[in-house]
Amino acid sequence: MQEPESRESAPQPPEEGRIRPPGPDRKLTLVHVFQYLLVRFLEFFVTILPLRLALWFGSRIGDAVHALDKRHRKIALLNLDQAFGDRKGEMEKRAIVLECYRHFGRAIIETLRLPLIHPGNFTKYVELDNVGGFYEGLKQGKGVILCTAHYGNWEIMNLVLGYLNLPMSVVARPLDNPLVHRYLERLRNRNGNQLIYKHKAVRKLLSALKENRVVGLVNDQNVHDRNKIMVPFFGRDAATTPTPAALAVKTGAPIVTGFALPLDRGRYRLSFGPTLHADPNADKDAEIRRLTREINLRLENQITYHTPYWFWVHKRFKHDENGETQFYKRDRDV
Repeated sequence: MQEPESRESAPQPPEEGRIRPPGPDRKLTLVHVFQYLLVRFLEFFVTILPLRLALWFGSRIGDAVHALDKRHRKIALLNLDQAFGDRKGEMEKRAIVLECYRHFGRAIIETLRLPLIHPGNFTKYVELDNVGGFYEGLKQGKGVILCTAHYGNWEIMNLVLGYLNLPMSVVARPLDNPLVHRYLERLRNRNGNQLIYKHKAVRKLLSALKENRVVGLVNDQNVHDRNKIMVPFFGRDAATTPTPAALAVKTGAPIVTGFALPLDRGRYRLSFGPTLHADPNADKDAEIRRLTREINLRLENQITYHTPYWFWVHKRFKHDENGETQFYKRDRDV
């Protein structure tokens, strides 16, 4: 296992992720074609349904996956045990897991319905809270770093921010299916957003900030390479990407944290926190750690108050500074 980077190299934003060919470059198979046709059929089906019925259908997808997916139910319950301990009872934790599955079933449907949202009607689907931090940040000419999470529906956030005339560059992972990759790419690009894929992303992120763009990163997942840093998350040190903080330290760009909180009838509140700034006079390593901890803390607070809407089935505590942990190998009734 490689050791973390030295103190001298830590402020340089790290390249992340394993090398993988972009989605369009993968060899097309019959399975890919079937998957793509299924996605397009579902898109057609849910866009002709009334919104209420489409969301009900999404909840039932969540119910079905929840019933069949014992492995990820266990992961979610172990995560909830870590996050809340005895502060939430067993029945409440199980109810949170069920609602998590239902929510992300609805989120899939909402994503397939994104073509129905356009500049003339997006205010029917979202409320905006404290969006002015982006415009203030862009006045400095150094770009803005948006940190969000697999929480609520980050796709609708990216779409709407593009409609607000914010020059967005969004980091994404290439999909394994080249047809679905191109389909989702068109959805994400249609409002003028620029997509940056994870392989060799840092140079493109630095260029985007230099062009005074908003760069969006979803940074709440486990990191298993040498670039990780260990910072607290729900009472346990979690392997976390330093990329947003390292970019802020290197460029002076402000950080904005934001989340898409589900409301009623398929609507969301896009809520953004106070701007974070790197202290140019502070020790760079310490500043990267401070900013990363603050980003994690804001996500913690959001999850604590609106618990079911985070992606609880992710192995957030899979790695520590010594490699893979035993956290998810423990027994747990599901």
